Amino acid sequence: MQRKYKESITTGFSGQRILNELLKDPTRSLEEIARSCGSYRQKVWREKKKLEQSGAVWGYTAVVDENAIDWKSFILLIKLKPMTDEQADLLIRRHVSNAPGDLDIRLIDTYYLNGTYDLLVIFAARDWVTARKYFDSIRLEYDRYLEGRPEIIDVAFSMIRWGKVNPDIMRLKDFIP
Repeated sequence: MQRKYKESITTGFSGQRILNELLKDPTRSLEEIARSCGSYRQKVWREKKKLEQSGAVWGYTAVVDENAIDWKSFILLIKLKPMTDEQADLLIRRHVSNAPGDLDIRLIDTYYLNGTYDLLVIFAARDWVTARKYFDSIRLEYDRYLEGRPEIIDVAFSMIRWGKVNPDIMRLKDFIP
C-alpha cells in the first residue's frame, strides 16, 4: 500500500494539490483546503490521512521568528568519519532523548549530508553562551567521530523557513551598508 500511494502522490493531481495546500498552512480547515483544491472535504481528509500514514507527512509545526522572542539562530556544520553502528546509535539517541532541550536549545533541522560536511544542524538558543555550550557538548560527545573541528555560524536573518517566506522579508534591506 505504501508504494502504491507514493506512485499516486507523484502522479495524482489531487494528492499533490492537497500536499501543497498543507505546506502553505496545515492549520486551515479541511473545507478551506478542499475549496482551494476544487475538491471536497472527505477527499481531502482521505488524502491527508494517506500522506500521514505513509510517512510522507510526518509532522506539523509552528514557524518561529527567533529574533521576535530575543533568541538567535545558528548553523552547525560537522565533518564526520565514515558512519559506524556506534556513531549512528549516538546520533539517534541524542536526537530522541532531547539532549539539546536539556541545554535550553531548540533544534530546528538536522540533516545527514553528502558533500563537504556530513551533518548540518540548525538550532536556536537564547544567546551565544548557550549556543557555545551546545557546540562544546557536540564536540566532546562526538570527538572520536569528528573529522576536523565543527563550525558554528550565527544566522543574521531567515528569509525562508520550512518553506514559509518570512513576513518581514523587507527587513533584509536593513543589511545594506
